[in-house]
Amino acid sequence: MKFLTTVIGLASAANAHTLFTTLFIDGENQGDGTCVRQPKDASTANSPIYPIDGAAMACGRDGGKAVQYICPAPGGAQLTFQFRESPSGHKKGAIAKGHRGPCSVYMKKVDDMFSDSAAGDGWFKVFEDGYNVKEDKWCVDRLNENKGLLSVNLPTGLPSGYYLVRPEILALHSAPEGDPQFYQSCAQIFIENGPEGPLEIPEKYETSIPGYVTKKDPAVTFNIYDEHGEYPIHGPDVWNPTSKETGTKKTQKDGLIPKSCLAKNANWCGKPLAKYSDQDGCWAAAKKCWDEVGDCWDNAPPTGGYGCDTWNDYCQEINDACKAKNFDGPPAFSGKEHYVGAPGPIPASYGKFKAIAIDVTKEVKNTNSNSKPIEADYKAPSYDVPSFDVPSKTTKAVKAPAATTKASIPASKTQSTQETATRKWDKYEKNTKFSDTPVIAAPLPVETFPIKVSEDGLCGGETGQTCEGSRFGDCCSRGGKCGRKAKHCECGCQKVFGICSQK
Repeated sequence: MKFLTTVIGLASAANAHTLFTTLFIDGENQGDGTCVRQPKDASTANSPIYPIDGAAMACGRDGGKAVQYICPAPGGAQLTFQFRESPSGHKKGAIAKGHRGPCSVYMKKVDDMFSDSAAGDGWFKVFEDGYNVKEDKWCVDRLNENKGLLSVNLPTGLPSGYYLVRPEILALHSAPEGDPQFYQSCAQIFIENGPEGPLEIPEKYETSIPGYVTKKDPAVTFNIYDEHGEYPIHGPDVWNPTSKETGTKKTQKDGLIPKSCLAKNANWCGKPLAKYSDQDGCWAAAKKCWDEVGDCWDNAPPTGGYGCDTWNDYCQEINDACKAKNFDGPPAFSGKEHYVGAPGPIPASYGKFKAIAIDVTKEVKNTNSNSKPIEADYKAPSYDVPSFDVPSKTTKAVKAPAATTKASIPASKTQSTQETATRKWDKYEKNTKFSDTPVIAAPLPVETFPIKVSEDGLCGGETGQTCEGSRFGDCCSRGGKCGRKAKHCECGCQKVFGICSQK
């Protein structure tokens, strides 16, 4: 029992991280995880990205692989990124207040979202916010004030096409111990209209990720606890190409969300089932539906599976109809897509970045290997370093904590394949696959909490509950749910909070 309470204390202290979970386009929620590359392992999804020179610096753990959908955005649209400490939204908050540091947003144009590499060159910065000396305020402070929402406006000078958009947070609380903590993921978008021609990035603004920052850069060794002035933010200057020419609206061909979707969960879609009129057809449809529930959960990101629950309910309806010998179907789908909802008002984009007009009258050589000519080339001339408001270079000292420690670097994990659902899920299995199993890191200050036998079917570090002796079953699943089935007791089972099969 003493060991369990120690682990819970460690988990509580270590889990104050963050993850980009949800994209809004012009204020419209695209759905949790939709068009967003996220880690497969929910238990470490909100952990920092290591190493600083690794490929995961581009789009995060597992971010080298595209997700199914690409969200369309008008030229010049406002993009809003939601960060959550608890990826599934079960717990409020964006990131710990002590994780102070800068924010940036990078973009990269790709020809093929599903085969082009995220890591490498072709990246450019469209937003940054570091430290406001006069207000003693970091971007993370502003992010928390906005309930985890960060907005940027797409530069109007970007031509139509497919882009990766990469919001990044750098937490500097452990930088003095050599542990700068980066948090980033990528959204997949298609800009529908913009100036004609290929993307032509001036050399001074283009960068490579990884490679845009090193361990020795002042930006990642900066001591936020010392008296200091201006913060030297890392990466290239912001590039904000502008154009009054909207161009012809282009047609997105890849990554479209099917209009026939009845239920959607992140990047999974439940489509209409074939009609049937006899017993065999009814039960075949029920089996297919249950199999799709399993597929939905297998592909559910750390943001959860509300859409899987919706499809589960539909399968139950078909199952009940078959039992009642009502063999004409399938029944009409009445479920609705679930949105967690914005935690607060959508903030406006801020910051003053000097704009440069794009000249579309001159032909220039296209040097960006990730871009294809559409109809006409254009030239993007260079300009002075973008300006951002930085008041005086004096600041009050920030009191350092009594002790700081360097958190251990978590290893990237691969998500195990879950048991495919070919049967009905019981009532205790609903919406439970991902409930943010805390990250356990050491050494960290230990804070103990009482542990008790689960009375509501939940388990794990966030709950302080064990399944051993619970009426729901003795096994605690990876998603923090008590049960007796293979998915609870085998792969991913949390032996600290219950009994696991020895397989």
